[in-house]
Amino acid sequence: MTSEPIVPAIASDPGVSIVIPSWNGRALLERYLPTIVRAAAAFESASREPTEIIVADDASSDDTLAWLAAHCPRVRAEPTARRAGFAPTANRGVRAARYSLIYVVNNDVALEAATLPPLAAHFTSPAVFAVASQVYDYDTGRLSGAGQLGEFRRGFIGIHRRYFVEESAAGSDGPWLTLFATGGSSMFDRWKFLELGGFDESFAPFGWEDVELSLRAWKHGYEVHYEPRSTVWHRFSSTITPAYSRRRVRTVYERNRLLAHWRHLDTGAQKAAHAAFLAAKLVGSIFNGHWELWPATAQAFRRRSDVRNPQSGSDDGTRATLRAILSRVRGELSRPGARLVDEGCAPTHPWVSLL
Repeated sequence: MTSEPIVPAIASDPGVSIVIPSWNGRALLERYLPTIVRAAAAFESASREPTEIIVADDASSDDTLAWLAAHCPRVRAEPTARRAGFAPTANRGVRAARYSLIYVVNNDVALEAATLPPLAAHFTSPAVFAVASQVYDYDTGRLSGAGQLGEFRRGFIGIHRRYFVEESAAGSDGPWLTLFATGGSSMFDRWKFLELGGFDESFAPFGWEDVELSLRAWKHGYEVHYEPRSTVWHRFSSTITPAYSRRRVRTVYERNRLLAHWRHLDTGAQKAAHAAFLAAKLVGSIFNGHWELWPATAQAFRRRSDVRNPQSGSDDGTRATLRAILSRVRGELSRPGARLVDEGCAPTHPWVSLL
């Protein structure tokens, strides 16, 4: 549950605020922040609009704040005394931002000069809530984040299928849709983000908060886009892995996945299928060793009243259903140039260091 109200600002100035949630990220910021600074400067030159960079620090115990003050004068730090997790920290950064567009980016992500302008161009449409960048693995160069598809199968929403767009079709025939915009490399309309309440802080410390917010936006009548011309490189799990055990990560992930389902399943049939398959998975976990599902389910039950009720959508009754959202995004596969990502078909784009 959100710890403090998030109230939409009356107005925000044109421009882009880059918000970097960070915890004990001094070494990562030293490596990747220069690419963000250069990307911000490139956006200002191309668009003639201002930018700012905000590091929303999550009560770091390293020397992040001192290092920023000494070496990054154009970066504004937003510290807090108590560690809260990703969703509260990102929300705090968005509230502190000046500009109408927000680029939320992890502290272990590298940008290039051309990352931001293609994203900002989408927001000429009032329907757009967020736009996701195309993400490559920093170490391997393999595509890891693109247009995210979804399906409801065996009682659960699957979110791990994705598609990419061939280069020749990337800028043609209108925007590309995605089920969700990742919280680690996506641009948001600040007013809409605050209007919907931001990332649900019940999902702290991490996991599924970006999926849940995107579903909330879709149901409210907004769109979430994917921009294949906006490229970033992500060094995965640079923050989570050193701080949490694998079992703890799985438990939190499963807990938040359940909370998102309990919020966004629409029909009695969906809910019944979910209950039946969850029961089967709990029994199966006794034999396959995935014990984390039990504490995850118990934690989710304890937190279920904290998850905010879905927005009711527009007054004219056009609120989208989960089924309609999944079908609409899946329809992108029929467009020329769209290809499923699989083991035999995933583009690579190695990072060329500019550091």
